[in-house]
Amino acid sequence: MLNTLRRLLGRRGKKPSGPPVSSSKPSTSAGGGKPRVQHGPTVTHSPISENDLDPDAVKIVRRLTRFDHTAYLVGGCVRDLLLDRRPKDFDIGTSATPRQVKRIFRNSRIIGRRFRLAHIYFQNRKIIEVATFRAMAEQDQPGEDRPTDEGQEKDLLIRDDNVFGTLEEDALRRDFTINQLFYDLVGQNVIDHADGLADLRRRYVRTIGDPSVRFREDPIRILRAIKFAARLDFKIEDGTLAALKAAVHEIPKAAPPRVLEEINRFCAGGASRRSFELLRETGVLDVILPEFAGHYRRDRDAVETLDKLLTAMDRRTADGREAETGEILAVLAVPILFERLGWKRNGTASWPQGVDMHRVVDDLIRPLAQRLRISRKDQELCRTLVMTLFRMVPHGKTRPNVRRAILSRECLPSALWILTALGEMLGGEFKESAAIWGREPTGSGGEGESRQTGDRPAGAGRSRSSRRRRSRGGRKGEESGGEKETRGKSESQARKPAGKKTTSPPKPDPNMPSPWSDNYFFAALPTVPEGADAPAPETEDRPAEDQPSEETTATDRSPEDGDEAPPKKKRRRRRRRRKPAGEPTDQE
Repeated sequence: MLNTLRRLLGRRGKKPSGPPVSSSKPSTSAGGGKPRVQHGPTVTHSPISENDLDPDAVKIVRRLTRFDHTAYLVGGCVRDLLLDRRPKDFDIGTSATPRQVKRIFRNSRIIGRRFRLAHIYFQNRKIIEVATFRAMAEQDQPGEDRPTDEGQEKDLLIRDDNVFGTLEEDALRRDFTINQLFYDLVGQNVIDHADGLADLRRRYVRTIGDPSVRFREDPIRILRAIKFAARLDFKIEDGTLAALKAAVHEIPKAAPPRVLEEINRFCAGGASRRSFELLRETGVLDVILPEFAGHYRRDRDAVETLDKLLTAMDRRTADGREAETGEILAVLAVPILFERLGWKRNGTASWPQGVDMHRVVDDLIRPLAQRLRISRKDQELCRTLVMTLFRMVPHGKTRPNVRRAILSRECLPSALWILTALGEMLGGEFKESAAIWGREPTGSGGEGESRQTGDRPAGAGRSRSSRRRRSRGGRKGEESGGEKETRGKSESQARKPAGKKTTSPPKPDPNMPSPWSDNYFFAALPTVPEGADAPAPETEDRPAEDQPSEETTATDRSPEDGDEAPPKKKRRRRRRRRKPAGEPTDQE
């Protein structure tokens, strides 16, 4: 009811309750609140099954519509659905401002510095992006004079884009024609303002408006054009391609994290080989990866090796395992380090002598990591992968302890598929090593996991304390819970049967000499005469409880103790430490 009253009151000369519009261009007609259409969008009825749509995205669109806001599915999800591809994510364009979206959805957050938008969070870390319709940039406004002289060109880089506009302005200010398509869930129509449906049929990647202006506004669009051409198997339109090559020098103006993100997306889309081929053809590789581009320009064998590794990465991505940044760096570095690793193109390998491979790898990737602000975790993953491959080939020279260490590394699956790709290409020792390592039990469970008998020495799976107990004869009485652990136990007492419980110290054998006789260590101490009515007086070195009592007879001695059970001495180690320096011993 309140919404109906707002609509009725809004028609009586009041300002429509929509997003703010750029003042340089009127966005509404005189008769109502609908956006003014200059060229007229193409509305095509193209129903898409809701089974192919994200249910959470559908809920967001319907809720925004229920609150009197315009909302459509927009961008790559519409493009992929029309191409019968599965969208990776769903984006929404709306007339609601970010603050209005946050008031409607409590599970949302406003992000962005250059252009503020809302992220709506769901379970399983899923995020749906909701962006407000944006206005066109100043250089794209009608009648704007653009300088033609290169010396007078001004900087067109967009640094502040928080100006909201209409649906048509938002469509015409986007980068490529295939990305400005909107899908109306209510009418099941595709709204096209820039002939994007025709470019989908022609399989073209073409910018909206002047391509040179578009690439100078945001140099990341150069990388996006290559990404779409490689992933969708499209052709870059001739005018767009010429402007792309001319604007390559603009890429360093973009933020380094955005460049690194696009490099990751080249490999995440399953078209990494075609992406890097286009990067080399257009000269973009010399700008974004100058540390690697020079090596690939000089060495054609390195280019061939890189193409094989990228093809294997695409197969791995198709299986649902996307590559991490550290893995991508390792794949780019291995062809360059081929000779330094001691590998030959004929399939042979030998470890080089006197080469610090850690320093070699670090010298190659550190300048790139500092420039693109790659995290230390990804740098370490790249180093570990290269060093693991270095130790895996040739397999026959890998020492057992190194083999066990490699089997416990988390990066072993990544190293294994790289080694398998090299084995398919080179054969020889690479193929043999890949087959042998592929049969090894993988995992990061450490030495406690069950592995082949030949790869682990006896006792490798036992704990250190268990090995120590076994070396001292074991303490089976502790495992049965019958007797408390005592540090001063002798080795013969620890060898008692596991099921035997002892509550009193073992009694000495009558046939054995007295513990304090001349045949024992403490020869100078007085002896205890047999059959004495009273125990010997207590001394600091010989407590009274350690002396044999008159109740100890030959009949109540334990027969299983035999001759190996001396009387229990609780503080035996302490007495040894306090032994006078001048006393003679049996050995003397």
